[in-house]
Amino acid sequence: MAARGKAPPTFEGRSVQIPGMMRRGQLSGLGSHTMESLPPPQMLENKLAVQEAEIEQLLRDNHSLSSGHVALREALVATAQDVQKLKSHIRSIQTESDIQIRILLDKIAKGEVDIRAGDSVKKDLQQAYVEAQSLAASRQELSAQIQRASQELKKVNSDVKNISDLQAELDGLVQEHQRLR
Repeated sequence: MAARGKAPPTFEGRSVQIPGMMRRGQLSGLGSHTMESLPPPQMLENKLAVQEAEIEQLLRDNHSLSSGHVALREALVATAQDVQKLKSHIRSIQTESDIQIRILLDKIAKGEVDIRAGDSVKKDLQQAYVEAQSLAASRQELSAQIQRASQELKKVNSDVKNISDLQAELDGLVQEHQRLR
């Protein structure tokens, strides 16, 4: 509206006409023939009514898009809040799982210590078993030696009994020898 009454803009020395706008004097130069070629008012009214309906449809579409845009923004905000809640929940779960993992690692370490201690006890038991087998073999050997010694002792005892008989016989022989002398 501020351009009313001003000369049309120029481009490289030529005048530029805005589409749909008429310059002064264009209508007068056309004469009566131009007036006859203008559409009748009924057509213009129909055209305006169609354009008005299109504008109203565009307004409804714009309003629908606008409300959809608002709904999408609200959904985006709600989703962002949900994402923050989920991230917080995930962090708490990760913290909790980290704590449980540490507890399990401590238990595993203690179990490994117990296993090592058990291995040393197992080695000690195996060594004690070997020593026990060695002692059992020594015992059997000693038992066999005792049996042999007992048999020899019995033999010696019987020989000792025979010695007293032989001693008595020897004494008798010595006395007889002396008498014979």
